[in-house]
Amino acid sequence: MSDTTTRERMISTAMTLFRREGYQATSWRRLVEQAGTPWGSAYHHFPGGKEQLAVAAIELGTAVVTKTVRRAFERNETVEDAVAWWYRKAGEALAADDYRGGCPLATITLEMAHASPAITKACQDAFAAWHTLLVELLTEVEDPEDVATAIMNNLEGALLVSRVHRSPEPLERAARHVALVTRAGTGEPG
Repeated sequence: MSDTTTRERMISTAMTLFRREGYQATSWRRLVEQAGTPWGSAYHHFPGGKEQLAVAAIELGTAVVTKTVRRAFERNETVEDAVAWWYRKAGEALAADDYRGGCPLATITLEMAHASPAITKACQDAFAAWHTLLVELLTEVEDPEDVATAIMNNLEGALLVSRVHRSPEPLERAARHVALVTRAGTGEPG
């Protein structure tokens, strides 16, 4: 097993566990066991401890969402269709994870934003990166800043409600809501 593979598995495992179970509930031992990596690799790759690993997991989550958003806009002609595709994929991923997951940042943000400046900064950077990307992609709307915010806020809320209800239906409704907001922002009839 190469160092890169070990490190990447630890980061990927951390992202999954932090998303499902939270930062505090995820011990080093559980991370190492779930990643299937040698015990010594934890501090070898992350001498800054679990907080350093959390920042790396947040960065991975940021990259995963960024890739999904780009794919949504590449595969669909309209903003409404891109958002519906993205939200549908989020619902499929949530269902595949038995409604334990959701946004790769939500649980760790809610749990640690008050406790860790490094994790808070990583989450701020992640949300800012997604917002910036959406603004760049929203070429059809008059106020891309507000529409990007609406898209992100609707997704985050819908993921939470979908998780509680164990159903993708709140995500489907959120996508329809964003379509109304987007149409209003382009001057199209609702």
